[in-house]
Amino acid sequence: MLKEDLNLPKALEEIARDVEPVLYDALAENASQEFQEVLLHPVKAGGKRIRPAVLMLSCEAAGGDPEAALNAAAAIELVHNYTLIIDDIIDHGEFRRGVPTLWKKYGLTMAILAAVHYREVVSELLLKSKNSVRLLSIVDSYIMRLVEGERLDVLFEQVGREDDPYIAEHRRISVSFDDYVDMVTRKTSSLYEASAMMGAVEAGAGENIIEAFRGFGLNLGVSFQIVDDLLDLFGSPSETGKQVGKDIVEHKLGNMLILKGLERMNGENKSFFLSVLRSRQASQEDLDKALSILARTGVKENAVREAWLFSEKAKSMLTVVPDSKAKRLLLDLADYVVYRSK
Repeated sequence: MLKEDLNLPKALEEIARDVEPVLYDALAENASQEFQEVLLHPVKAGGKRIRPAVLMLSCEAAGGDPEAALNAAAAIELVHNYTLIIDDIIDHGEFRRGVPTLWKKYGLTMAILAAVHYREVVSELLLKSKNSVRLLSIVDSYIMRLVEGERLDVLFEQVGREDDPYIAEHRRISVSFDDYVDMVTRKTSSLYEASAMMGAVEAGAGENIIEAFRGFGLNLGVSFQIVDDLLDLFGSPSETGKQVGKDIVEHKLGNMLILKGLERMNGENKSFFLSVLRSRQASQEDLDKALSILARTGVKENAVREAWLFSEKAKSMLTVVPDSKAKRLLLDLADYVVYRSK
C-alpha cells in the first residue's frame, strides 16, 4: 500500500521500479540470449511508465492489492511498447527516447519479430492472473481500437506514402475536430482506458466502478494526446527528444493545434501553412515561418485549456470512488498530464 506522504513523482518512480524487473524477466524468458538484446532495447530506452502506474493506482483505489496487479501492469506497458515498435516502422521514425528506434538499430526483420514476441509475452503475463479471461478480453478489444486509430492517423497525413495504394485512395484531405477526437480516443486513449479498467478488475470491483475507471482513462488519454500534439510542435528538443515542428514535417493534419490553427488563419497564411504541411520536404525557413503563423493564432494556450478540460472530466469520473491515497495520486496524475514538458 502507498505511504500517505508519497507524492506523484516518487509514486511513479516506485511503480516503475517494481514493474521493470517483471518486464525484463518476461521478455527474456523463452528467448535466446542473442535475441534478448533486441527485445530489451525498447524497454531499456526508458519511458514514463504512466500506463502501469494508472493500472496499479486504479487497482489500489478500487480497493485491491496493487502487488497482485504487477503482471497486468507489465503487460500493458509491453502492449504500449510493441505498438511503438510498429508505429516507428510505419512512420519511419529513427529515434525515440533519445536512442535509435528498434528497426533503425536492428533492422526491420528483427523489429517485426520483436513486436510479435512482445504480443505473446503480454498474453503469458495476463494468463497468470485469476482474472485472465476478462483481462485478455479487455486487451484484445482495445488493441483493435488502437489499430483503427493508427489507421486513421496515417490517413490524416496530407502527403507521402504514394507507393501505398490504400492510403493514396483513402487519404483524408479534410479532417474535423470530431474526426480528431475519434482518432485519438482510439489511438491514445485505448491503453489508458484498458489500464484503468484492468486495475479495477484486478481489485474485484463492481461494474459501475470499472466503468468509472474506464471513463477516467478515456479522458486522461485525450488530455495526454493534446499535450503531446503541443509538444510535437513547440516542445523543447532537449526535453522531448523530438524535432520542433515534428508533426508538420510528418504532414499530420491529425494534430489538435494544426486543426484549430487552420480554422483561425486568414487566406494567405492558411494557404502558406497548408503548402508547408503538404510539402514533401519543407525548408527550415518555411517550417519556422509556418510555426510562427501557427503560434500567432493562440492555439498553444487553447491546447492547454482543452487538455485541462479533458483532465477535469477524467477526475470527475472518479467521484464514485472512495477517497484514498491512490485516488488522490490519480487525480494528481490527471493534472501532471496537462502541465508536463516532455
